[in-house]
Amino acid sequence: MRFNNILLVTPDKTGIRDIREALVEHEVLTCSTSQEAISLCLDNDVHLVIVEEELQGGSGSELFAELRKHRPWLAGLLLSESANENILRKALDIGFTGLLEKPVDPVILLQRIYRAMESASLQEENTRLKTLLPLYSFGEHFLSAATEQDVFDGLVDIVSELTRASRISVMWFKEEEDCLRIVAAKGLDADLAQSIRLRPGDQVAGWVYQKGKPVILNKGSQDQSIFAPLLKRQEITAAVSFPITMRGKILGVLNISQSSEDARFSEADIEMLAVVCGQAAMALANVRFRGVLEEKTRMRTIFQQYVAPEVADLLITSGKDLVGIGEISRVTIFFADIRESTTLVQRLPLKELRAFLNEFFQIFTETIFKSRGTVDKFMGDAVLAVFGAPIELANQNLAAVRAALDIREQFHRLRLRWIARREDFSIIDIAVGVTCGEAFLGNVGSSQRFDYTVIGTPVNVAQRIASASPSGRIHITREVVAEVKQYFEIAEVGSMRLRGLEKPVTVYSVEREKPGAG
Repeated sequence: MRFNNILLVTPDKTGIRDIREALVEHEVLTCSTSQEAISLCLDNDVHLVIVEEELQGGSGSELFAELRKHRPWLAGLLLSESANENILRKALDIGFTGLLEKPVDPVILLQRIYRAMESASLQEENTRLKTLLPLYSFGEHFLSAATEQDVFDGLVDIVSELTRASRISVMWFKEEEDCLRIVAAKGLDADLAQSIRLRPGDQVAGWVYQKGKPVILNKGSQDQSIFAPLLKRQEITAAVSFPITMRGKILGVLNISQSSEDARFSEADIEMLAVVCGQAAMALANVRFRGVLEEKTRMRTIFQQYVAPEVADLLITSGKDLVGIGEISRVTIFFADIRESTTLVQRLPLKELRAFLNEFFQIFTETIFKSRGTVDKFMGDAVLAVFGAPIELANQNLAAVRAALDIREQFHRLRLRWIARREDFSIIDIAVGVTCGEAFLGNVGSSQRFDYTVIGTPVNVAQRIASASPSGRIHITREVVAEVKQYFEIAEVGSMRLRGLEKPVTVYSVEREKPGAG
């Protein structure tokens, strides 16, 4: 797991270096004074603060208390020259989730960070649920939208009901015009709304679109804002500009303004807008998706049945009966199995095990796709992939073995990260089997339910040589060795009798890629 924007506050340069080295996989912001820390926390989406107790002109405890006024669910770890019960109790009373004694032990540091982040996530989730539940009914309103304009108009109506704002507008980026234009509004002159065009970066809305960060402007503090020169309407007492995103891409901006003297927007309003705009984005995605389905009805069947992009592309362009697609091909079979996972299941909560497996399957899928292989299926804690079909490769065995080495390396890094959270993960490892031969690759099943899969002896061989492989090893067969021996350091393991096969199979172990191998 990777954390963004951890803020480290200490005047100790050696301490900064040691902690940054321990947190090399995370984003760490550093500073030495309270003023710098406040500025960095306001300008960045900081999730965790690691702060030295002894600071120039104040204490780390006082600084943390001040930072939490701006971010109530901010997690914190206190750095101290010594750790005792009194210091720990004081830190916990202030709101810190843990104490770190100098010099910092890297393993303890990672353990404290995971614990702090889990605590902060629970608190944040509780806040999110309290916000989400009352807003749930609006989801049905959005889902009934038939067009994009219905979504835009619905967003204005819902925000108006929730905030009672005097002026609301939805601005959408028009690629053909390279500018933001108003697509729905309330409290604005229609002609004025039609005439407004903003480039990314222009005015407040353009800045929000470009940066992807919401902006709150309240009467009591807006004079201190970087946007003060742009605030020309004196009757506006409070305003919010919020980015609307879909799948990580910023598409537009929601603008809200109030004129009543007691009006004020807060972080709670940002939380509310995040939920509402998220629902609007989902509704918009549904509208667009329905349009795609109307144009290509066969896509519905394909995307319900297949994961690998190349398989979907094959079926879309084939023009054949979906159930009848399949052929016998010479393919490379790749089988990976997590060792001691059965023991791990007995020790872990299922939710934690699921999170670990999801990370592993993500690594596996991305690596196989990058190597132009096809993920056939997940089988509990094991995975099966195919190389050489439906995408032809010049050397499918080479692609498979390189993918195996890459997955093994990434798995070891994943395992170390999880060991830092829980020692139980030290018992697991990965074993891989790779073989090559003729197999049937295609659809198996009925017209109601079918599966694009691979069947044949090579599948059984790959699975069983992986099962016979010691933890952390990659076993391959003679058919694979013939095409990859010039690229890897390979050692012969010997002949193995595998269940279900009449003849012994000669098995080899891949150690590493040879230096300078092409």
